[in-house]
Amino acid sequence: MPDPRRLSSHLSWLLLSLGGIASCSTAFAASKPDSLQGQWEVIQVDVDRQDQPHWLYVPADPRLLGRQVRIAGSAISMDNDSRDCLKPGFSALPKSSLQQFIGQAFPRPPHYGVPLHPALSDFRLSFPDSSVQPLRVSCNPENSQWNGAWIIPLSMDRLLTNYDNGGYVLVLRRHQASDPVKPSFACAPTDHAAERTICRSATLAGYDRSVSAAYRRALKLSDDDTAPLRQAQRDWLRSRDACGVDVDCLAKSMRDRVNQLMQQ
Repeated sequence: MPDPRRLSSHLSWLLLSLGGIASCSTAFAASKPDSLQGQWEVIQVDVDRQDQPHWLYVPADPRLLGRQVRIAGSAISMDNDSRDCLKPGFSALPKSSLQQFIGQAFPRPPHYGVPLHPALSDFRLSFPDSSVQPLRVSCNPENSQWNGAWIIPLSMDRLLTNYDNGGYVLVLRRHQASDPVKPSFACAPTDHAAERTICRSATLAGYDRSVSAAYRRALKLSDDDTAPLRQAQRDWLRSRDACGVDVDCLAKSMRDRVNQLMQQ
């Protein structure tokens, strides 16, 4: 467990830095950039690998990887049961290099014993260190996880964001209507109602992959006797299958199972 005093110092340092970034923002156009609008999929979740114990999520965290994000004029939403950002507003933060922005957004405490500012490679980010225009998000209600987050357009089909200011980065890929739906199993013709329904939805397929990833992680972290975990997974599959074609039921069942497995 991380030292609470060290964690408190780190969070204070982080909040001070983010406050400094926010204070020098300038007004952006009233409507969001057209390049942001559409549906996006979280394809990478990462933290500062040299400061990972402080963060709530882990690299490739199944709770976030594969989630669908929708950005429209009326709202920003993610299919993880979080609070939508209604009527989102954007303000432009100062332009900088990607490396400079990430380094300033995720400072380490001075006594940490490593460089104060992380490098892109510490987050396993493979993007070139080019000039970027970060955007600060404002939301109604203010308790949306998106409120105060930043978004960096990297290209027409890639975004970088810190979502809920939780100390990690998400890489988003633009979702195309032609993209195949890919759950953890092969979508062959079947009479299995739940699997047929999952194979028709990018959201459900993403959660199916997340359950599979979280289950593999739990098996790896469990004691030598994995029989109870395997039996619990079989029991859960029966309850999931009882949802049949009910999309909301399937989504909740898989979302809850991912959260349960990540507590193992």
